[in-house]
Amino acid sequence: MRKLLYTVAFVALGFATSYAQRPTKSRGTAEERAEKAATAMQQKLSLNDEQKSKIKQIELDRFKEHDALRQKDEAAMKAKFEERKADMKAHQAKIDAVLTPEQKTKLAASREEMKGKMKERLKERKGRPHKAPKTESN
Repeated sequence: MRKLLYTVAFVALGFATSYAQRPTKSRGTAEERAEKAATAMQQKLSLNDEQKSKIKQIELDRFKEHDALRQKDEAAMKAKFEERKADMKAHQAKIDAVLTPEQKTKLAASREEMKGKMKERLKERKGRPHKAPKTESN
C-alpha cells in the first residue's frame, strides 16, 4: 500500500512539473506569421514562387493591421481600467466619509476578505481552458 501511494505521488509530481515547464506559445512577428501562412498555402495549393510572394504580402498586410488594432484595443482597455479604478477610489472615499472609524475598519477587513476570495477564484480559473460562448449556427 505504501509503495502504491509513493508511486502515485511520484507520477503526479512528474506530471505537475512537466506541465509547469511547458513553453508558452510565441506568436512571432508579422513577417514570420506571413511566411508561415504563405508556405502552408504553397504546400496545400502547389503555388509557384510568384503566387507565394503575393500571398505573403497580402498576409503580411493583414497581420500588421491586426497587430495595430490589437495594440489600439489594449491601450483603450488600459485607459478604461484606470478610469474605473479612479472612479472606484472616489466612490470608496465618499462611503468612508460617512462611516465611523469602527465601521471603516470592518469595511476594510471585508474588502480584504473579498480580495482574497477573488484571488483564489482567479487561481482556479487559470488552470481551466477558456471556453468560447456557444453561438447559434443557421
